[in-house]
Amino acid sequence: MKRIIYTMLLLAGIAYTLESCSSGAYVANPSSNANGSINPLNPLTAKQFTWGGNGAKVSLNINGAQWSTDSAWVAWIDTLQTNVLLAAGGGKYLIMYIKEGYAGNVYNMGFKRYDYLAEWADDSASFYDLFQSAAGNSGEIYMTANDTLNFDGKFYFQAVNGKKQIDNITNGVFTLTKY
Repeated sequence: MKRIIYTMLLLAGIAYTLESCSSGAYVANPSSNANGSINPLNPLTAKQFTWGGNGAKVSLNINGAQWSTDSAWVAWIDTLQTNVLLAAGGGKYLIMYIKEGYAGNVYNMGFKRYDYLAEWADDSASFYDLFQSAAGNSGEIYMTANDTLNFDGKFYFQAVNGKKQIDNITNGVFTLTKY
């Protein structure tokens, strides 16, 4: 009887291991957007955020395609104790929640980080099409300015939606004036 129970436990453990490899936790597809992400075990330092914007208030690359907009705002939400950045244009939008954001600091925006969170969406309205940095495995934000007038930074993140699709947001820059 013990042998049957141990055999069942062993088979259940093997089945669980094999299932987790195919659940999206590990992406083996060489053409997947996951392959363009920065390794979360080797994140960037402040000196490695070398890219510049294109003159728009917010600019970024999504899977290599350029997107930018001048329709962008930042606000301090006192009840959340968080800076909220909203950028929209061309049927797409970006929302970033930045808890502290002291200039000169790099903050982790990776897996299950909700104090530094980014959300990206294209023109679809489905909740499952909303890409979040907290579901991706890597991401950072480097604050270059945060004073009474300016709110500037650079960022990148891997975002995953409810359908387990992956988008890489790279070369992100925001240069905003506080109101």
